[in-house]
Amino acid sequence: MLLDIAKCVLEKIDPFLLVKDYLETLDIGGYTNLYVVGTGKGAARMAEAVEEHFDDDIKDGLVIIPENEKTPNLAFIKYTYATHPYPNNNGMEGAKKILEIANNAEEGDLIISLISGGGSALMCLPVEGISLEEKIDTTTLLINSGANINEINTVRKHISQIKGGFLAQAIYPARCINIVISDVIGDDLSTIASGPLSPDDTTFKDAVAVLEKYALTENVPQTVLNYLKGGNTETIKSGQGIFEGVDTTILANHQTVANFAKRCCEDSGLNTEILATDLSGECRDKAIDTLKQVVDPEKVYIITGETTVTIKGKGMGGRNQEFVLSALNEIDSNLKWKNFTVLAIGTDGVDGICPQKTAGAVGTPRTLAKAKELGLSMVKFLDNNDSYHFFEKTNDLIVTGPTGTNLGDLMLIRRS
Repeated sequence: MLLDIAKCVLEKIDPFLLVKDYLETLDIGGYTNLYVVGTGKGAARMAEAVEEHFDDDIKDGLVIIPENEKTPNLAFIKYTYATHPYPNNNGMEGAKKILEIANNAEEGDLIISLISGGGSALMCLPVEGISLEEKIDTTTLLINSGANINEINTVRKHISQIKGGFLAQAIYPARCINIVISDVIGDDLSTIASGPLSPDDTTFKDAVAVLEKYALTENVPQTVLNYLKGGNTETIKSGQGIFEGVDTTILANHQTVANFAKRCCEDSGLNTEILATDLSGECRDKAIDTLKQVVDPEKVYIITGETTVTIKGKGMGGRNQEFVLSALNEIDSNLKWKNFTVLAIGTDGVDGICPQKTAGAVGTPRTLAKAKELGLSMVKFLDNNDSYHFFEKTNDLIVTGPTGTNLGDLMLIRRS
């Protein structure tokens, strides 16, 4: 039943539908030339909706989308494939092209920007003096350290030519309609895709503080540390006139996912409670804390947000798979629930680093029985951060393929 609810939610948060409905309500106003730029896991479907609405009125455009994404149905907006969570050369060349489009736009022109989660890795353009490989190394260290997305992006935008408001600087004095799908708790525009069109009030000092917090100053490439400490040009701060022509709308976020989950449950005759729309923190701890709040056997509990995993082992998996495995271990060790379902997926369909693209996992009493039959130790798999191989053995992985959106994580819990 909860798998059906998750499928229902993924259908309703299709960026094409969200953007199409939004454009039909929008008073665009006049313009000389229309351009479209974008990046993120939802950019392809967002671009398809924009192109359907404006058709051949679009003079030029480019969106950077994840590799393995279904080929977009686009005639006037170009697209390029890049990688996530670690950037590649395609993303760098795409970022250069987007800056070129932005710089070519003049007063009286309109740029429609399409931003969604994942955009920070996909649209990567390091500052001069820092190589792509050095930025990848820095990103890898930050992700593995357990740093949250705000902290990771504080560092990334301070070694970027396009993030931290620099794209807005390139667009000015043209006008920009910035349509955003947020995977960031709190919807901080300076964090979503590292804020290419938003003022950034973090500083180089803040970026260095992130590296110090996670004891990374000795491990990051020396060129990165030197740049962050070198008194270079800051990201674009609040109060700059270049942002006056940027009209930003957050079209969907974690709350949107929770609301749709509630609607899908109610349409199926299920009682629900939205437990949280801002879950964050260390994944396995949050799983245990969340289970303590699941008290009513008549309800499906809905949780959205984005946790983090501090990687200490050598296994494979992601935060959603680890959430379910940690919950299963707690249920088996302490709670002794007889009937239950714990489901967690990344709405983008890609949970962590796995041999195949995996959205997440589901755990039930059958999972525990299968684990005992196979002699699997949940604690050992957790210690090795190897939730993927645990659920592969119990046949409880959820595989959707890339969904074409990114609105954080969805967790559904039911007990009886």
